Amino acid sequence: MGTRASLLAGAKAAFLGALVGTSLPTLLMVVVLAGSVAADPGPVLIAMLLPFGTGFLAAAVGMVVLGWPLTAWLHRAGRESRRAYVVTGLTAGALPTGALAHVLFGEFLLMSAVIAAFGALTGGATAHFWWSGARKDRAMVHAPTLEAIFD
Repeated sequence: MGTRASLLAGAKAAFLGALVGTSLPTLLMVVVLAGSVAADPGPVLIAMLLPFGTGFLAAAVGMVVLGWPLTAWLHRAGRESRRAYVVTGLTAGALPTGALAHVLFGEFLLMSAVIAAFGALTGGATAHFWWSGARKDRAMVHAPTLEAIFD
């Protein structure tokens, strides 16, 4: 996979991951702010898309900082799998998001947990789409096949 194709696949995975992970908060913002659009539509429309924008930015940064180096390492080790990517994406999405939410909303642990869950959903979905769209057909897995196990 060339650099351009890898960039496009990463952008697509980040977009779809953010769409999955932030759809509920974005929908909530749209419903809450729908009545305010008539007053001043510019800032209200930006506020409506803020959850998706931050989710996309976080997913894109996560792809560059963690996803691509992880892909290179897993590819060299021959250990690429959906599980390896998604578990890493879930963890990498939940931990920094939950830590930041805890710093901002320290006494509200449930709010931090909910925000961490949306971070995990965004990270896991991004990793899933990266595996499905870019890595599944190119993975060099050195695990034995089922036929070799049962022979």
